[in-house]
Amino acid sequence: MTTILDDFSLEHPDNKNFGKTRRLKALSSRSSEFVEVEKLFSKGWQHPDKKKPKVSRIFKILASAQDLNGYHTYRAAVASSPSVKDRSKNPANEQLLFHGTNRYCSLGEDAGKSRLCHLSRCYLCRIIRSSFDISKCGSKHKFRRFGHGVYTTACSSKADDYSKNGEENSQFRAVLVSRVVVGNPHKRRFNATELTEPPCGHHSVLGEPGGDLNYEETVVYDNDAIRPAYLVIYGDAPAFKGNFKSLVVNLFKTPLAS
Repeated sequence: MTTILDDFSLEHPDNKNFGKTRRLKALSSRSSEFVEVEKLFSKGWQHPDKKKPKVSRIFKILASAQDLNGYHTYRAAVASSPSVKDRSKNPANEQLLFHGTNRYCSLGEDAGKSRLCHLSRCYLCRIIRSSFDISKCGSKHKFRRFGHGVYTTACSSKADDYSKNGEENSQFRAVLVSRVVVGNPHKRRFNATELTEPPCGHHSVLGEPGGDLNYEETVVYDNDAIRPAYLVIYGDAPAFKGNFKSLVVNLFKTPLAS
């Protein structure tokens, strides 16, 4: 079996300074990759009642070639399936989609905080370390609109609804951007909670607004149909108001000589 070294691989020459304990690669805000992901995030912020936040940092998520191999194999199989044979560009219909989950550490709070934690309830670090696991579906939210699968969305403000900061000192929020093999999606506007796989001839379920949904979502039912690709850190850090003198007064509760 041929190993594909894409630019998310730890073995790729551009990632030689990273390894299993260093999985996050901070992107320069001037890089085309940062700009592309930032545009996706901004375009996907669709809730009119939620102020669009500022993107603070974007990290690229790296994995071993072995861990990515299943994704490449699945993508190739979908690309060669009869239901997508007429799609000349991007035959597997690979998309970058958002996923919000729990973060119980300070990962990404600044460029230096890029080590994954081992807290069992920090689903963010768990997903970055080992990718998605459909068997964990429903561990956070019992209601599964389209059954037992991994849920993603092009709507970043919807993913934000599922993003939770368990670390009380967190100043920012975090959301994942994943590579998702959508293939030939089965489109639905109403709930189908019994699904464990897409209908025959399809590779995913695309929930469209207008029935039971206000914003679209995409569900895949195979662990190898998805891999985390980017970590987006966003929100405005609280601005410190006052000056050094007022800070010292507050700290020591004693007046300073003028």
